[in-house]
Amino acid sequence: MNRAEANQALELIRRVVAQARDDTALQNWGVIWMLHAFVNAGGFVGTHWLWSQGHRVPGPYALLWAGLLGFNILTIFILKRGQTAGARSFVERQIWAIWTTFIGGMVLVALINWLLGLDRLFMPAMACVLFATAFSMMGALMGRVWFLVAAAFALAALGMTRVPDQAFLVLAGLWFAVQFGGGFALHRARLRRLASGSVGARLV
Repeated sequence: MNRAEANQALELIRRVVAQARDDTALQNWGVIWMLHAFVNAGGFVGTHWLWSQGHRVPGPYALLWAGLLGFNILTIFILKRGQTAGARSFVERQIWAIWTTFIGGMVLVALINWLLGLDRLFMPAMACVLFATAFSMMGALMGRVWFLVAAAFALAALGMTRVPDQAFLVLAGLWFAVQFGGGFALHRARLRRLASGSVGARLV
């Protein structure tokens, strides 16, 4: 084996090791995603209830979602504590960037929506567009299945224009199915890896 071939082999090994570390880190998020599926879907149901009760100022909605996001962040640090694969994963850093950007986008859209005096403080259809964008980026990063999820949210955004009074409930159901289903798949992959006694990760 000459030097060029050795360098190619070394680069391939590095990619495999990096992929295994990324997959291990993602599998560790399974339980977190399943828990947050209930929390976030409950948040959308709560938003629907607040709107149906006639709340038209940002305060109640801001308190609701600040509490939910605070709970989510706290549970991430609690459930991820002691897991060595998390912080060093390239894929995990990208996911943090995607979803932090999504949250910022949602807050900005809600603020603009309120400043313009539009019909909704939080627009479910616009949320679905932002969800579709975030999942499309995940598709480029993690696998093609997320492009299908992005398409589902894009279609839901169009469908919500036909049932605007129930749009938050539709969003709650769709988000729960996606986040819980993804978390369940990651958790099963982690259990299979641990049952096999493998130190490394199987590809998710």
